[in-house]
Amino acid sequence: MKVGIIGFARSGKTTVFNSLTGARAEVGAFGSREANLAVLKVPDERIDRLAEIYTPKKITYAEFQFVDIAPDEAAGEEKALSSAALTALRQVEALVHVVRAFANENVMHPLGGVDAVRDCRSLEEEMQIDDLIIIERRLERMEKENKKDRQFELLGQCKAHIEAGKPLRTLELSAQEEKEIAGFCFLSRKPLLLLGNYGDEAIGKDDPAGLLAYAAETGQTLVELCGAMEMEVSQLPEDERAAFREELGLGEESRTRFLKSAYAMLGLISFLTAGEPEVRAWTIRKGTRAQDAAGVIHSDLARGFIRAEVTHYDDFVKAGSMAKAKEAGHLRLEGKDYIVQDGDIMLIRFNV
Repeated sequence: MKVGIIGFARSGKTTVFNSLTGARAEVGAFGSREANLAVLKVPDERIDRLAEIYTPKKITYAEFQFVDIAPDEAAGEEKALSSAALTALRQVEALVHVVRAFANENVMHPLGGVDAVRDCRSLEEEMQIDDLIIIERRLERMEKENKKDRQFELLGQCKAHIEAGKPLRTLELSAQEEKEIAGFCFLSRKPLLLLGNYGDEAIGKDDPAGLLAYAAETGQTLVELCGAMEMEVSQLPEDERAAFREELGLGEESRTRFLKSAYAMLGLISFLTAGEPEVRAWTIRKGTRAQDAAGVIHSDLARGFIRAEVTHYDDFVKAGSMAKAKEAGHLRLEGKDYIVQDGDIMLIRFNV
């Protein structure tokens, strides 16, 4: 899962990037066009337990790849996204908008003052305008070619939706319609998570920046954190972090809260494979069929899919071994249309 971190200059994007990933990217490198990249392994107690049982040669957790694109201030103070950022962000699967909710007189906001809700609306509008430009260009070309097919009608619906002031992620589409517009990589269609970046003075206060109310109004998911403080904690030795967090009243670790929210927003689950060669978590969307899940492991497994041997992690742990799980009737044979559940341990049988 590739996630793009977006936001206005001086919103603390790189600070948040560091706090979530444990990276040490340079903070305040406004002029750089180089993206910061990091991979965050998703903590999973199930993988840890399976590794204890199988003692595998390799352990692989589910991963999020983060892309933090430094703002190009030459593109204009009023914009959060440069043309280079727009191009790069079309390649990601989800977006995290880091919203500045902290005051710091030494770090001026590019729009002149801190207003978190204004920033949310402004960046949303930027993405919608960019999508609208793409749609209008495509529709104009199709009209010239007299190609008024189903895609033409669908793009017309998208245009009307944006002109009504609504992001494309709120437009209900069928699976087939989704496929027809997927190639355009519309930014306002991508899942968007709001991440409020607060100062330490906000700890314990109720919605000081109005972001909770905005998220409720728009039906979006909000994660709140104190980016600068979280970054300091993330760079401490692991055995010191819990005590430090408790002393500062920070609560659950920021990356854990973020991952829970991201998984819920994106509708993600993990299924597991286990054996002596490797214990691994695989990320899929809820509602994925067994044959499609097999394709996440390797395309050959989907192409030659015969069946899946499935037991749930909870049943496996209670039984103590795969053999005992089978004896207890917890090991099932499932066909290609079986809907994979979070925590399923699967062995794919195939023939190519």
